[in-house]
Amino acid sequence: MDAKDLYEDTPRGVIVDKKMNLEWLPKDARGDLGKWVTWDEANYYIQTMRNVYAGGHADWRLPTKEEALSLYNEDLSLVDWEGETIHIHPAFVPKCGRVIWTSEANEEGQACAVNLQDGTAEFVDKLNRDEYTTRLVRSPNSKGK
Repeated sequence: MDAKDLYEDTPRGVIVDKKMNLEWLPKDARGDLGKWVTWDEANYYIQTMRNVYAGGHADWRLPTKEEALSLYNEDLSLVDWEGETIHIHPAFVPKCGRVIWTSEANEEGQACAVNLQDGTAEFVDKLNRDEYTTRLVRSPNSKGK
């Protein structure tokens, strides 16, 4: 399947990832909140989007490392908040963040963040905020409509 065909922007306000069988919100936390976020703030953002029933669902969550890395595709490009190129599908809203938090954390106060500019992932301090955001995802087969 061509990289451009892997994602579908739907009228329901979600982007369907056909390869991973996931649904993503088109905006990241920076686009919705107007600021960069720490890992804890990213988790608060989940609650906010669940409360407003974003995309008609209340089961949004942070992506796993694998799910976040699946967004990266060197053949695709979009412009981030700094005017730099990141490599995600153009169905997502432009002017987005390049580094997104994932759900994976360790006992050292760190969480995994994925860089959509170069496709790397690393554990960093959860208190980092500068240029950090997240994208929310859900599994369409989950019970939390």
